[in-house]
Amino acid sequence: MNRISQILNIKHPIVQAPMSWLTDAHLVASVADAGGLGFLAPHAGQTTNPTSNEEVLERMRNEIRKVKALTDKPFGVPFMLSYDFSLIPLMVDLFIEEGVPVVLDNGWLDPEIYAKLKNAGIKIICRLPNPNLADALKAQALGADILVLTGFDEGGTLPMKEVGSFNVLAEFVGKVDLPIMLAGGIADKKSVQAALTLGAEGVWIGTAFIATSECRSHQKVKEWIVNSTANDLLLFRTEPYYYRSLPTELAKKCFEMSENGATRSEIAKVMNAGTGMRLGMLEGDFENGYVSVGNGISQIHKIKSVKELIDELMA
Repeated sequence: MNRISQILNIKHPIVQAPMSWLTDAHLVASVADAGGLGFLAPHAGQTTNPTSNEEVLERMRNEIRKVKALTDKPFGVPFMLSYDFSLIPLMVDLFIEEGVPVVLDNGWLDPEIYAKLKNAGIKIICRLPNPNLADALKAQALGADILVLTGFDEGGTLPMKEVGSFNVLAEFVGKVDLPIMLAGGIADKKSVQAALTLGAEGVWIGTAFIATSECRSHQKVKEWIVNSTANDLLLFRTEPYYYRSLPTELAKKCFEMSENGATRSEIAKVMNAGTGMRLGMLEGDFENGYVSVGNGISQIHKIKSVKELIDELMA
């Protein structure tokens, strides 16, 4: 037991990252029952885009209830589930109504929302999109329970600065009182041990969970991850900063545009973020979609169950 395990009331200080389109109640409950903390994410359990904010709320309410029917252990949900930020207060109210144990703030840092969540007894994990000490100290002052630091090794929307995970961690250890989780490129027990040795108290993992049998990612995606290394990935500029992907046809086009000087907004239109991820990662359409993963794929050699993965990470 360490501070993160105690705060989140979990056995192992491991969090399954919220990954758009790729989470559902089954995955999250499996992570919870294996001793970690799972997060639902935008479009959890869905195959189509919502048609209204009301539908976003109702879909998430239903998925939360499914998790609670599958496990009595803690789980989490981010309160930023849409590009429409007016939805955030309604989502926070939903979490309070449904008794969600843990909420993720992706750097919104709103005092009223923090106060409301704290008054409801909900734990707050703050993950800054671009790690910086000023925002970390602000999150601490607002009442965040845990800080997640993300290095450039991660999958998904990359930070602005091209600084590796362990170097990001070194900058913050000893300067904040919050327990720190490290995200980016962590996918085996050696990288977990390295993170803990360097001062993190837990790890935040995405890509390794994509390659589990419980994840709803397409089977072709799981097999591609297992058979690839970080050297196979394509890194390209887009909005807001960078993205990396396995070399789908769409990713190749975005990479070529980036190399040839296209603007970030031009590349972002071709990338078609939310839809491109659904097509590539959920449906296995490598012509029209992308497969966003982190540098940790070099450490993934087998499709495992969630329990096998967590047991190995904590061995």
